[in-house]
Amino acid sequence: MSEKTGILLLSHGSRLDDGEEVIKAYKEMYKEEFPDMPVEYGFMEIRKPGIPETINKLTSENDLEKIIVVPVFVAHGLHTKRDIPGMLGIESDFDPESVEGHGHGHHHHHHHGHDDHGHGHGHGHHHHHHHDDEEESFEFDGEIVLTDPLGIDKRMYEIIKDRVSEHL
Repeated sequence: MSEKTGILLLSHGSRLDDGEEVIKAYKEMYKEEFPDMPVEYGFMEIRKPGIPETINKLTSENDLEKIIVVPVFVAHGLHTKRDIPGMLGIESDFDPESVEGHGHGHHHHHHHGHDDHGHGHGHGHHHHHHHDDEEESFEFDGEIVLTDPLGIDKRMYEIIKDRVSEHL
Protein backbone atom coordinates (compact mmCIF):
# COMPACT_ATOMS: atom_id res chain seq x y z
CA MET A 1 0.00 0.00 0.00
CA SER A 2 1.64 3.19 -1.15
CA GLU A 3 -0.85 5.56 0.40
CA LYS A 4 -0.61 6.00 4.12
CA THR A 5 -3.86 5.01 5.76
CA GLY A 6 -4.76 5.62 9.37
CA ILE A 7 -7.56 4.04 11.36
CA LEU A 8 -9.77 5.72 13.92
CA LEU A 9 -11.73 3.32 16.09
CA LEU A 10 -14.69 5.33 17.29
CA SER A 11 -16.46 4.62 20.54
CA HIS A 12 -19.57 6.37 21.77
CA GLY A 13 -18.03 7.78 24.93
CA SER A 14 -19.34 7.31 28.45
CA ARG A 15 -18.64 8.55 31.94
CA LEU A 16 -17.72 5.00 32.89
CA ASP A 17 -14.34 3.54 31.98
CA ASP A 18 -15.68 0.31 30.49
CA GLY A 19 -16.06 1.64 26.96
CA GLU A 20 -12.54 2.98 26.92
CA GLU A 21 -11.16 -0.36 28.11
CA VAL A 22 -12.94 -2.12 25.25
CA ILE A 23 -11.93 0.25 22.47
CA LYS A 24 -8.37 0.43 23.76
CA ALA A 25 -8.16 -3.36 23.73
CA TYR A 26 -9.25 -3.37 20.08
CA LYS A 27 -6.62 -0.80 19.25
CA GLU A 28 -3.97 -2.95 20.93
CA MET A 29 -5.11 -6.07 19.07
CA TYR A 30 -4.78 -4.10 15.83
CA LYS A 31 -1.32 -2.89 16.76
CA GLU A 32 -0.24 -6.42 17.57
CA GLU A 33 -1.35 -7.75 14.21
CA PHE A 34 -0.41 -4.68 12.12
CA PRO A 35 2.42 -2.91 13.96
CA ASP A 36 2.94 -0.37 11.17
CA MET A 37 -0.69 0.65 10.86
CA PRO A 38 -1.49 4.01 12.48
CA VAL A 39 -4.46 3.16 14.73
CA GLU A 40 -5.98 5.38 17.40
CA TYR A 41 -9.24 5.39 19.27
CA GLY A 42 -11.48 8.32 20.05
CA PHE A 43 -14.90 9.13 21.41
CA MET A 44 -17.90 10.77 19.89
CA GLU A 45 -18.91 12.58 23.06
CA ILE A 46 -18.46 12.90 26.83
CA ARG A 47 -14.95 11.44 26.91
CA LYS A 48 -11.62 12.56 25.53
CA PRO A 49 -9.98 12.23 23.13
CA GLY A 50 -12.72 13.39 20.80
CA ILE A 51 -12.80 12.92 17.05
CA PRO A 52 -10.78 16.06 16.13
CA GLU A 53 -8.09 15.35 18.73
CA THR A 54 -7.70 11.79 17.49
CA ILE A 55 -7.47 12.88 13.85
CA ASN A 56 -4.89 15.51 14.80
CA LYS A 57 -2.89 12.87 16.62
CA LEU A 58 -3.00 10.50 13.62
CA THR A 59 -2.04 13.21 11.14
CA SER A 60 0.69 14.80 13.26
CA GLU A 61 2.47 11.49 13.77
CA ASN A 62 2.03 10.10 10.25
CA ASP A 63 1.87 11.45 6.75
CA LEU A 64 -1.61 10.22 5.95
CA GLU A 65 -3.59 10.35 2.76
CA LYS A 66 -6.62 8.53 4.10
CA ILE A 67 -8.35 7.93 7.43
CA ILE A 68 -10.80 5.09 7.89
CA VAL A 69 -13.24 5.73 10.73
CA VAL A 70 -14.89 2.61 12.17
CA PRO A 71 -17.82 3.30 14.48
CA VAL A 72 -17.64 0.45 16.95
CA PHE A 73 -21.40 0.59 17.48
CA VAL A 74 -23.88 -2.22 17.03
CA ALA A 75 -26.14 -0.46 14.53
CA HIS A 76 -26.72 2.75 12.64
CA GLY A 77 -28.38 5.49 14.64
CA LEU A 78 -28.58 9.24 14.50
CA HIS A 79 -25.00 9.31 15.69
CA THR A 80 -23.54 7.31 12.82
CA LYS A 81 -25.89 8.68 10.18
CA ARG A 82 -25.99 12.34 11.18
CA ASP A 83 -23.70 13.48 13.98
CA ILE A 84 -20.47 11.70 13.08
CA PRO A 85 -20.53 12.67 9.37
CA GLY A 86 -21.14 16.23 10.55
CA MET A 87 -18.15 16.09 12.89
CA LEU A 88 -15.98 14.60 10.15
CA GLY A 89 -17.17 17.16 7.64
CA ILE A 90 -18.26 14.49 5.17
CA GLU A 91 -21.47 14.24 3.19
CA SER A 92 -24.15 12.04 4.57
CA ASP A 93 -27.34 10.99 2.84
CA PHE A 94 -29.18 11.23 6.13
CA ASP A 95 -32.75 12.43 5.69
CA PRO A 96 -34.08 14.13 8.84
CA GLU A 97 -37.61 13.33 7.71
CA SER A 98 -36.93 9.62 8.00
CA VAL A 99 -36.96 10.11 11.76
CA GLU A 100 -40.62 11.05 11.62
CA GLY A 101 -41.22 7.93 9.61
CA HIS A 102 -41.51 9.64 6.23
CA GLY A 103 -39.83 8.38 3.09
CA HIS A 104 -36.10 7.86 2.97
CA GLY A 105 -35.23 10.41 0.34
CA HIS A 106 -31.51 10.62 -0.31
CA HIS A 107 -30.91 14.31 0.01
CA HIS A 108 -27.48 15.70 0.46
CA HIS A 109 -27.71 18.07 3.34
CA HIS A 110 -25.40 20.91 4.10
CA HIS A 111 -24.78 20.63 7.77
CA HIS A 112 -26.66 23.22 9.82
CA GLY A 113 -27.02 25.37 6.70
CA HIS A 114 -23.90 27.40 7.43
CA ASP A 115 -22.47 27.10 4.00
CA ASP A 116 -19.41 29.14 4.71
CA HIS A 117 -16.85 26.95 3.07
CA GLY A 118 -17.22 28.44 -0.38
CA HIS A 119 -13.91 30.21 0.17
CA GLY A 120 -10.63 28.42 0.35
CA HIS A 121 -11.66 25.58 -1.91
CA GLY A 122 -8.49 25.79 -3.92
CA HIS A 123 -6.29 24.27 -1.27
CA GLY A 124 -8.36 21.26 -0.34
CA HIS A 125 -8.53 22.04 3.36
CA HIS A 126 -11.70 21.12 5.14
CA HIS A 127 -12.45 23.55 7.89
CA HIS A 128 -14.60 21.95 10.47
CA HIS A 129 -16.86 24.34 12.25
CA HIS A 130 -17.85 23.11 15.61
CA HIS A 131 -20.86 24.31 17.50
CA ASP A 132 -19.01 27.25 19.00
CA ASP A 133 -17.83 25.31 22.02
CA GLU A 134 -14.18 24.77 22.75
CA GLU A 135 -14.04 21.63 20.61
CA GLU A 136 -10.70 21.22 18.91
CA SER A 137 -10.91 21.26 15.14
CA PHE A 138 -8.76 19.60 12.55
CA GLU A 139 -7.53 20.12 9.03
CA PHE A 140 -6.90 17.14 6.85
CA ASP A 141 -6.81 17.32 3.09
CA GLY A 142 -6.84 13.60 2.47
CA GLU A 143 -9.82 11.30 2.28
CA ILE A 144 -11.97 10.39 5.27
CA VAL A 145 -14.04 7.21 4.99
CA LEU A 146 -16.73 6.36 7.53
CA THR A 147 -17.50 2.65 7.56
CA ASP A 148 -20.72 0.97 8.59
CA PRO A 149 -21.10 -0.01 12.24
CA LEU A 150 -20.76 -3.64 13.30
CA GLY A 151 -24.30 -4.43 12.23
CA ILE A 152 -25.74 -7.85 11.58
CA ASP A 153 -23.03 -10.45 11.52
CA LYS A 154 -22.80 -14.14 12.30
CA ARG A 155 -19.92 -13.33 14.66
CA MET A 156 -22.14 -11.00 16.69
CA TYR A 157 -24.73 -13.77 16.90
CA GLU A 158 -22.08 -16.12 18.27
CA ILE A 159 -21.30 -13.59 21.01
CA ILE A 160 -24.99 -13.27 21.89
CA LYS A 161 -25.24 -17.07 22.16
CA ASP A 162 -22.17 -17.09 24.43
CA ARG A 163 -23.80 -14.51 26.71
CA VAL A 164 -26.99 -16.59 26.93
CA SER A 165 -25.23 -19.92 27.42
CA GLU A 166 -23.48 -18.62 30.54
CA HIS A 167 -26.92 -18.58 32.14
CA LEU A 168 -28.56 -21.70 30.72
